[in-house]
Amino acid sequence: MSTYDVTLVVPVHNVEQYLGECLDSIEAQTVFERCEVVLVDNGSTDGSYRLCAQFARRHANVTVLVRHGGGAGAARNLGMDRATSPRITFCDSDDVLPPTAVERMLDASRATGADVVVGAMETFPRPTKWAWKHHFGKGDRTFGGLAEAPELVHSASACNKLFDLTYLRSRGIRFAERVHFEDAYVGVSALLLATRIALVDACVYRYRKRAAGDSTMDAIWTRRQNYWDHLQLVEYLHRLGAGLPADSKAVLDLFLVRSYQGFALRAPDLFEGAELEEIFSRCRAVYRDVPPDLIVRATADARHRVAYLAFVTGDFALFADRAARLHKLSVRDGVPYLVDGLPQQLGELAQASPFTAHLEHVRLLPGTGMLRLSGRFEASGMPLVRPLAGHLGLRVRGSRLSVPATQVRRRDLKHARTDTEWGGFTADLPLDALREGVHDLEFVVDSEGGQAATPCLVAAGYLRGARVVQHGRTRVVPHWKGKNRAVLMVHGAGPGRGVLRGLLAKDAKHVLRRRPFWKQRLIRLLTKPLAPLFLGREIWLFGERGDTAQDNSWHLFRHVRTVEKRRGAYYLIRAGSADRARLSGLGHVVTHSSWKHKLLMLHASALVNSYDIDTYMLPDGWDRTRYLKHVNWRVGARRVFLQHGVTDKDVSKGLHRNRTGVDLILAVSSQEARFLSEELGYEEQVEVTGFPRFDALVPDRGRRTVLFMPTWRAYLTVASYSRDGGGSDADRVMRDRFLTSAYREFMDRFLNHPELLAALELYDYTLDFLPHYEMRSMLGDMLAGRDRVRIVDQNDVGVQEAMRRCDLFVTDWSSTAFDVAYLGTPVVYAQFDAEEYWGGHYRKGYFDARRDGFGPVGETVDEVVGEVVRYLRGGCRREPHYLWRVEQFFAHRDRQNNVRTSEAIQRLVRGSNH
Repeated sequence: MSTYDVTLVVPVHNVEQYLGECLDSIEAQTVFERCEVVLVDNGSTDGSYRLCAQFARRHANVTVLVRHGGGAGAARNLGMDRATSPRITFCDSDDVLPPTAVERMLDASRATGADVVVGAMETFPRPTKWAWKHHFGKGDRTFGGLAEAPELVHSASACNKLFDLTYLRSRGIRFAERVHFEDAYVGVSALLLATRIALVDACVYRYRKRAAGDSTMDAIWTRRQNYWDHLQLVEYLHRLGAGLPADSKAVLDLFLVRSYQGFALRAPDLFEGAELEEIFSRCRAVYRDVPPDLIVRATADARHRVAYLAFVTGDFALFADRAARLHKLSVRDGVPYLVDGLPQQLGELAQASPFTAHLEHVRLLPGTGMLRLSGRFEASGMPLVRPLAGHLGLRVRGSRLSVPATQVRRRDLKHARTDTEWGGFTADLPLDALREGVHDLEFVVDSEGGQAATPCLVAAGYLRGARVVQHGRTRVVPHWKGKNRAVLMVHGAGPGRGVLRGLLAKDAKHVLRRRPFWKQRLIRLLTKPLAPLFLGREIWLFGERGDTAQDNSWHLFRHVRTVEKRRGAYYLIRAGSADRARLSGLGHVVTHSSWKHKLLMLHASALVNSYDIDTYMLPDGWDRTRYLKHVNWRVGARRVFLQHGVTDKDVSKGLHRNRTGVDLILAVSSQEARFLSEELGYEEQVEVTGFPRFDALVPDRGRRTVLFMPTWRAYLTVASYSRDGGGSDADRVMRDRFLTSAYREFMDRFLNHPELLAALELYDYTLDFLPHYEMRSMLGDMLAGRDRVRIVDQNDVGVQEAMRRCDLFVTDWSSTAFDVAYLGTPVVYAQFDAEEYWGGHYRKGYFDARRDGFGPVGETVDEVVGEVVRYLRGGCRREPHYLWRVEQFFAHRDRQNNVRTSEAIQRLVRGSNH
């Protein structure tokens, strides 16, 4: 008879960096001495086996087994075969057990006699929301079968469960081998066949969501074998379900549909020909008889249901190429459908649900009496890869007005999801047709079967750009009601008095009802009459990141304070910032989040920044969404984006006009302006002024310095502007990813390259390494002591100053190459990780360094070092053809960029309606 109460099996494979934490959590179990721990090393080539052996030497209840091949499933099966206790549980070697995990499950097993005990699972560093977790939070419970807690079937892991080992063996339940998703063969099967299930209302397992790219579940949708492995699981469970009672079979069908829906959706993107036909045929055999209403319950939306509609109807063409088959919505009883003429019982599968529309931008078309509304829509399941057949429209409730809507191609939507490329729309409303009052807005699809309409919801861009629009005697305020519905408030009585009375009434109601930001609205009301006297008539509020004054904002602020003597210009910067000294003598420097900062935000005419306005200019404690809904539209400050680098890449996903609400954006060239206007939606809101900081770009070369300034990588660090924040777990995950990245490998090899170090010594140069702002914490300890190589902190040496002084500039993809080229300094591009960079950071734009760049491009360390050495040998002189490219690219090189920018802001604030 076993001396242990439970066996804990841990498969181990190349997890040296995480294994110690896992073993520590096992050792910390409150019932550790009652556990038989079986560590199964599955052919590790790192130090994992050594750690297992050391752990076993310290504890008599720990055994280490070695198995080669078969994957984690085979390792778990070996542990299960060697188990001697009556109960068994499992833990992956990169995860963590809470101290009472085994004790809680063990107590529940003894008290209930359950075949399976299930506890809650948490993920870290970020939590995951699972549908099955709603069963928790109600205390420990016992169920007579899975039909009593059907969502638990989606808790497919074996690791948050404790099993009766005799039950598993008698039912022949084992892990699959040499495949992924091997857990579900045990986790789901055991739940389905169990006659008693105990639920422990506590976290018993912490699952590490690894970011290092080496986790089994990484890239789940792009790994082709996953599609076959999961299909094999689906077929296995489908066969198992043949003998189940009807209620248990329904639960199983929910799992079979829900768990494969992501693969069914994406399979046509990865497979073709005979392979795709095989997937279709095997899926049809499983899903053809699943009731349509159950498929609807199990799928996320109509986009995921199309594949199952194809399986049920046997329509391979619909499965293989939905874009070719679906190009027109039909409407029946006010509901949009993807396919017309289906039997009634299949209608639910073809319903385009959800059907949504979001407004993102409202502006007056210059020189017209038309109000243009822009937004995006989605009829889920309908591929928007081309204009739809049929008619779209926008309906203004209360004005008896309906206008056509024009479908628009959107680069930013395509990057978010390829089948939404044509999900944009615009609609033009004649202002003289709008009646007084508050009008709901609806997006309409018109077909032969009738009309389907959905309320227009507000998007962040709509809230950022919302302000009073005036044309003649008509004033329109884009606003919202309820939780998120877009409305237009229309006033047309007299020159401003009607709208003013209406807005004051809204302020009073807002304050009296103590709605969010009511204090700020009250302060604005009380201070508005006197604000021009003590703040200035036009308040231009400048800023960059909270702690910097180095970029376009600082240069323009210095110009408007020293040259134009503008009274209403203020600069925001945090107390204690090293860059405050740069603002000395300019006056109107305001401490970030101070009472004066908050007051200025309530009266600003323009918010001017080189970076994200909401992230860096809102006072601490001001909730972004609530500010946009309750304050931003009322103040009506124009948003001016000075940029912090030339937009040469496709950053539409974050910088499209319909997302940013920006009223004015600067460009340095006609190519950049055209890209911003046509592809990022800014149209006439782009001004080719040149960057303010370029006015100070006067070369100060001759210090025999090479400046190396690589840009950052979004997939290697938690960005400073991230709303999710960081935390120690997230920082650790990113650090792990960084340590194995091509980025770090290049930095390390380049900065320590013998040929480079020798050339620096031979030609008497020093290399300054200036890490990107977002990467400083990762790169700060990279260099050992080197006489000719040093790390520069931009808090000590400004970026622009460093660029002015260098004799040669080396970067990867950074837009600072444009600044240096403008200076006349030679550039070397180190583009060593193109696939990773374009896949995980930005997408390609209109500029290609080999075709359009201002210096040679190297793709390996040796190539880049070779180019650097060549320039050092030749005295760092730029070739004529690169000089010609510079002259062709930049529109202005006259040191009047600040003047042009200030004039553009002045025109915006005083006259234009955007």
